[in-house]
Amino acid sequence: MKRKALIIGNSGDSNNPKEYLEGVKKDVKNYKNFLQSNIGGAWYEYEIVQSLDETKDEVVAKIRSITSEQNDFIFILFSGHGSYSSGKECRKLYIYDDFIYEEDLLYGANKQITIMDTCAGIEEDMLHMCMESASMDSIRKSRSDYRKIYEEEIEKCPDQQVILYSCSITESSEDDSELGGYFAHSLLNVAEYSQNNVLSSREAYLSAKKNVQDKTNNTQNPQCKCVKASNILPFSIKE
Repeated sequence: MKRKALIIGNSGDSNNPKEYLEGVKKDVKNYKNFLQSNIGGAWYEYEIVQSLDETKDEVVAKIRSITSEQNDFIFILFSGHGSYSSGKECRKLYIYDDFIYEEDLLYGANKQITIMDTCAGIEEDMLHMCMESASMDSIRKSRSDYRKIYEEEIEKCPDQQVILYSCSITESSEDDSELGGYFAHSLLNVAEYSQNNVLSSREAYLSAKKNVQDKTNNTQNPQCKCVKASNILPFSIKE
């Protein structure tokens, strides 16, 4: 199976403490650790592309390079400032003083998981608090075993685009100075402690959503777009 992951982090303006997101660097590191762990699919390092605080041209070049490879499966995370464009009716993802739209990240492969941890205020709202998570190690089965199980589960699924948003339109994404963004951190916690042999992206989303709603008293409500199918792309597998 040809697979590729793209982890994009945009910390914002380092000269403006109110807009600079300290946790983004940790997000990039922690999601790379998750993917390379056995429960995250035992990805090889060369299969993971990172983009931290790069220009729009650099980010777009990496997106185009990955989508041109005709991968069977793509995993994408975007962590940074964002808003919701009422004109385009989609999420707007900021890269320094420029931006891309969520559609620029989607449909790079027939099977794809895309996570956007950004705020979704209408147009002008650029506030965002981002995520962080603990890395997860694994020592039981060989990495090749985990890769095989992970890829077999992906192959069982019909073509689909799973899109996970950290909040609903007009809302902000909350974070904790120690844990990072509530939603993304909750996703990784759900994966780490799941008793399911295979945890689907939808199952991970539903559990993480409830955790976030409980923690924020329903002021932050994650959203999900995914196909209605018996098999949803896996988020993690059990050790």
